[in-house]
Amino acid sequence: MDQSYQAWQDVLAEEFFGRQHAGHPTLFYVDDDVEQELRHGYGLDEPLAQCVGRFLRLGTAEPYSALEEYRWRRRRQDKQGVPAFLPLLACSVIAASRMVNDRNHAATAYHARFSELLTGDEKQLGSQHYEPISRMWQVLASWQHSQRGAHGLCTLPAPADLPSNRSMIGFAQSQALLSGADRSFLPKLFRSLREHGATWPLPGDSLLAQIEIRGMEQHLSKNFRNALQEEEFRPVLAKLIGNYAGAWDGSDELVPTGVTRAELVVRLDAGRLSWVARLHSSEQPESIALADGVVLERLGDTSYYEVTGLPAPSADTLSKGIRRDGDGLVLSRPASSVLVLARDDVLGVWAGTDGFRPGEAHVVLAAPAARRDVQRLLDKAATSGRSADTGKLTWVPQGWSLHKPVAFDDTVTLRKALQEIQGTVSLLQPPAQFKLRLEGGLKLAPSLDPRLYLRGGEPHVVLPDTAQGTDPLLVDGEERSELRTVVAAGRPVPLAVLRLEPGRHTVSYAGATIEFATADQAVVEPKVDRVCGFAVADGAASAAPSVLDERTLPTAITGADCTSAVSLETAAAMELCRRDADEVLFAADDGRLWTLRAPEQPDWWTGRLPDTPAPLRFEADFHGIGGWLLERRNGRWKGRPVNPGTPKPRRTGNPRAWARAVLSAQQASADPTWAAYVQAAKELDR
Repeated sequence: MDQSYQAWQDVLAEEFFGRQHAGHPTLFYVDDDVEQELRHGYGLDEPLAQCVGRFLRLGTAEPYSALEEYRWRRRRQDKQGVPAFLPLLACSVIAASRMVNDRNHAATAYHARFSELLTGDEKQLGSQHYEPISRMWQVLASWQHSQRGAHGLCTLPAPADLPSNRSMIGFAQSQALLSGADRSFLPKLFRSLREHGATWPLPGDSLLAQIEIRGMEQHLSKNFRNALQEEEFRPVLAKLIGNYAGAWDGSDELVPTGVTRAELVVRLDAGRLSWVARLHSSEQPESIALADGVVLERLGDTSYYEVTGLPAPSADTLSKGIRRDGDGLVLSRPASSVLVLARDDVLGVWAGTDGFRPGEAHVVLAAPAARRDVQRLLDKAATSGRSADTGKLTWVPQGWSLHKPVAFDDTVTLRKALQEIQGTVSLLQPPAQFKLRLEGGLKLAPSLDPRLYLRGGEPHVVLPDTAQGTDPLLVDGEERSELRTVVAAGRPVPLAVLRLEPGRHTVSYAGATIEFATADQAVVEPKVDRVCGFAVADGAASAAPSVLDERTLPTAITGADCTSAVSLETAAAMELCRRDADEVLFAADDGRLWTLRAPEQPDWWTGRLPDTPAPLRFEADFHGIGGWLLERRNGRWKGRPVNPGTPKPRRTGNPRAWARAVLSAQQASADPTWAAYVQAAKELDR
């Protein structure tokens, strides 16, 4: 592939999927005017269609195979980069933008226009050749979803949302619905509707109705007006414009030029709602100052920032939205009457999410205006959480309803319910799944193998949205009975329940196959670039450590001999306590007393090992302390020593509580050491 094609790939990637689109819906809109602007603006010599056309293998069954091969070569070099078929997809959008009645073609004649654009002959490329391009669009959408908004929010429809007669060309058409002028007009439209008291954001259908009622379609492009009148394609347009409304933060531009957007996210932690910011940028400064005293402080090495200086999330701030400007950065959260929280793997707590995630638990908060729609959605599609939580929790915004835990096990049912209900909840569509993929899991050594997992920590497999449930899910070539009840489109299927043996495994569905491996351990040798130690000269080590070079390393001291060290503390000990005990106490020799309780079973245990009972015992670690561990079952006490010392309960703690506990358990053991504890307790109790 020559430099001209690569130059077009780089230009399109930067223009439409660059970091400036982070957190904003991005439309891959290219028409003849845009192509000319890009060519002149970036100094490209060859027109886009001419460049792409040179690499077509015309007269063969696979005319786009050279472009697909190039894409795979680029992917091996950069697995996270934008898929390298943007020039071809851009041409498919140009063809869609030309779909108007003219002397030569009807408005619906897409393939003739596409063929004419690339080859000069309207009959060279027909619908029978188009399937690879449809697949490329789905790969692009899948990549964009995997980036979690860092390169723009995906506006491509899910395959199920396309009319049956547009199942292949509908992706390109969806990107040609809103021209640049249309998108520039949308903020004016949104501001006008919000200022007139409309509950914001309005769903897509309501927005289109308002455009028609107010006669605003005259300000929009011909492609928009055609889609508005076309019954089959109108829902795609409604969803597209609804997504823009849902992400609009009050700016004069949908994507402000040269401005990075930090997304304001609601966090629920320790019974309190607070803000964090998520910044999708190649630069991650440690601290960012914004207007009105708002400061962002980075959380570790993540893309999240702690936010100070903003009022806490409330009914007012959630329903009206927030925006703060800084130097080249804007921090914002669009207005919304529904807040959905899900577990965030990075933060480790509940955090706001853009849509429902099938198979996961959610916390759903709804303002009074959206309460009815939320309840209808849950009644139609939710597996759990249908009833509102009536408990008076202080962190719930005033007047808002609460549902938890809300789960949706069937993606198809969820999507159908969202389409039927519309309203604000219609914007909470789950991410589209275009292909079979692995999700989650405990990776052992990503540097060795990105698909190597710890045995027992296997990933979930997610089926594409097009799955009908008629094809079996095969693991290592076999259908497993343990998975039959959980296989559904878009729903994560846990592989950990299969208890797979270490080794290579495959997951197959409807002709697609994914490979992964499991192991009990993976040995990863550390990469040592420099060694620090004590250089030795004339038989004596230096007083201070230094970075050693090739000359000093062979004789230097690079470790310490600790074999003669003596611990000044009592040795650490680990004991197993029964979960079914009525009471577990630890009476320390210094007079302190603890009550030990079994830890709660974590969420991941229930999700990954639903049929595995909790272990009979739980671990208790004792560091630097000695005493007796006491367990009461069925009215009888039993005890065992844990590094016991001479009991001196008068020194610290609560001696009387300690004495009462020891005396109540005085029959726990006949050990002489325990007798000393009992005697000390009796002396205290006199």
